[in-house]
Amino acid sequence: MNSKRFQLIAGSLLLIFVVAACSFSSANTPAASTGGPAAASNLPASGGCANAYFPTSSGSSWSYSSRGSVLGDYTFTRTVADVSDSGFTMNDLTSLAAGTSSAVKWNCQNGNLAALDSGAGSLSVSSSNVKITSTSVTADGYNVPNTFNTGTTWAEKVTVIGKVESGNQTMDSQIVSDLNCSAAGAESITVAAGKFDTVKATCTETIGVSELVQATPVPAGVPSSLDITNWYAKGVGLVKSVRVNNSTGNTTTIVLTQYKIQ
Repeated sequence: MNSKRFQLIAGSLLLIFVVAACSFSSANTPAASTGGPAAASNLPASGGCANAYFPTSSGSSWSYSSRGSVLGDYTFTRTVADVSDSGFTMNDLTSLAAGTSSAVKWNCQNGNLAALDSGAGSLSVSSSNVKITSTSVTADGYNVPNTFNTGTTWAEKVTVIGKVESGNQTMDSQIVSDLNCSAAGAESITVAAGKFDTVKATCTETIGVSELVQATPVPAGVPSSLDITNWYAKGVGLVKSVRVNNSTGNTTTIVLTQYKIQ
């Protein structure tokens, strides 16, 4: 596989993985809601995945628009499936690359939510010309905490080894993500889906992509460094994310456009 094609595929891997890290948790939510802030009755009651800022249940969905990405503007929708007390699956469908889709298995730790569950098959991505399947995932820590009290800190390190298939070519790859976050107070913000009272989290993330050559990682350029600010609304989930890529200088803004809580 030539270097140019590998860089394109590596870029796709980075995009899917970083977007996946904005995802949600799961819980048992009795009512449906669309549009503005969810009512208190929609908050999760119990279960290992219960998180006040992620009242999701099987079939709940969120739609977002993204601007400023190096790959251009796009939209995507997330839907929750396979919910249990210990985990769930988040299915994404984007408007990029003829409808790129991904499935990410999350793990729940007493309300703390890990972006990927350790084990094989925790991440899969497919488009019209590329298919990516994880063969090994190692995840330590968590991506979303069970509390956003000011000063709370958390971290997650994830290593994904996967197989990339493009046409008749196959490549083994590795992604390593180091995420460190802290809660940064409350803020009222307005996006396309409405006005929300939110908690804010500020994060730094380093992402490295490598090709595996005889099981040895060969880096595909310098690791990406990102400064991330996320805003979460109680009873809704993520409503806005601003991502500054310190490696490229570009800023990506993701906002919630509509949602449905089952």
